[in-house]
Amino acid sequence: MEGQTQDCLNALEGQLLQGGLNCPFRGVSINSRTVAEGELFVCIKGDRFDGHDFLADAIEKKVSGIILSDPEKLPSKPIRSGEGPFVIHVQDTLKALQDLAGFQRKRYPFQVVAVTGTNGKSTTKEMIASILATRFNTLKTQGNLNNHIGLPLTLLKREPSHEMGVLELGMSAAGEIKRLAEIAQPDIGVITNISEGHLVQLKSLKDIQSAKGELFDALTEESTAIVNADDPLILELARSLRTKTVTFGIDQPADVRASEIENKDNLGFQFKVSLFDKTLSVRLPYLGYCNIYNALAALATGYSLGIKEDAMARGLENYQRMSQRNEQIQHKGVDLINDAYNANPRSMTEALKTLDNFKTQGRRIFVIGDMLELGDLSIAAHQKLGEEIAASKTNILITLGELASLSAKSAQALAEGRIQILEFANHQEAAEFLTQEAVSGDCVMFKGSRGSAMEKVLQIFMENKN
Repeated sequence: MEGQTQDCLNALEGQLLQGGLNCPFRGVSINSRTVAEGELFVCIKGDRFDGHDFLADAIEKKVSGIILSDPEKLPSKPIRSGEGPFVIHVQDTLKALQDLAGFQRKRYPFQVVAVTGTNGKSTTKEMIASILATRFNTLKTQGNLNNHIGLPLTLLKREPSHEMGVLELGMSAAGEIKRLAEIAQPDIGVITNISEGHLVQLKSLKDIQSAKGELFDALTEESTAIVNADDPLILELARSLRTKTVTFGIDQPADVRASEIENKDNLGFQFKVSLFDKTLSVRLPYLGYCNIYNALAALATGYSLGIKEDAMARGLENYQRMSQRNEQIQHKGVDLINDAYNANPRSMTEALKTLDNFKTQGRRIFVIGDMLELGDLSIAAHQKLGEEIAASKTNILITLGELASLSAKSAQALAEGRIQILEFANHQEAAEFLTQEAVSGDCVMFKGSRGSAMEKVLQIFMENKN
């Protein structure tokens, strides 16, 4: 964002404490370590840090402006007019950051695609952005900066040259998607799927459906909803929409539908896509059947924005897979699948299918951590996962964590000795066993919630396995 003091005052409910109305700034930051000269520094109070504690650092770096809620934290040395940054006092700096982003969104109108869902939203966001970039100058959410802070910061990077924005909307409680959508004002809304996740705050699947549905609720009659026709919960949300809808799917009839799906020997998938009255051949060089759905959602979005079929195919080919999402590595002849970014019941089931379908000369080894934030469903979900593992082609199950241990015990009871099952207390112990056990030709998959950090087992294994 580029502007002046007056722009901030127009966007915010604040009082100018210091500086003139025409002081310029370029860029907005909440991090005193990376804030640059000439930027606007917003003092956000987080769980671990308070931006007010670093005001001296920001002033030392010659920021152009400061937005704060605690004026007493300003350095005692007075700031003389014309020598220091302008200072605006607000009641809530987080709301100020969000209001600035909303102001920027209206100031330079452009089309925005908003993506949410229980699984696959980051991958879908990246696929959509890759398709749109074949025709438009596109702004996108970096990494997974998809929350009440990350989304405003993304919008504040909006330049007049940007024609499209692809924004990921994350949530853990009701009302969060609504607030993010108020800021983003999406023209197109995509919900990838709805399943169990964040059940600490949201007590039931119906609550999750309602929370995700806040994105569709934010759409206007001129907007477009991208609807997963194979997800009954999303179809139910779409029935009451007054917006244009474009459906995608595999099993059910849809406007954008995949067929003739071929699994290409550990090299991904090839399939045909019916795009209304057009047909497209797609090659996805990535593991994970779920990626077909992500690609279909991206193609439906691209079609809605008038992108030609050949350009969309090229956009999917240019998509760069995100790390720790079905990431394939070969080390000392062992095939490693790093899907450790996050986990919930549906994504665990998908990971198990990927491992089952991986063509290997050796054994299939499933290394799992706890699935977190499942609330009252937690015990049952881990026990059910154990049942699924017992019925799978898994040869060795390695678990880490108290909840994952429930999966081990459930699998043990049903596998009748067909699966070697081991429970470990920490990453080091699990990695040391894996180092001794895994041999050339084996396939090892790593999966767990972000808090389980299962990539640490992989990293230690690779360091030890020389």
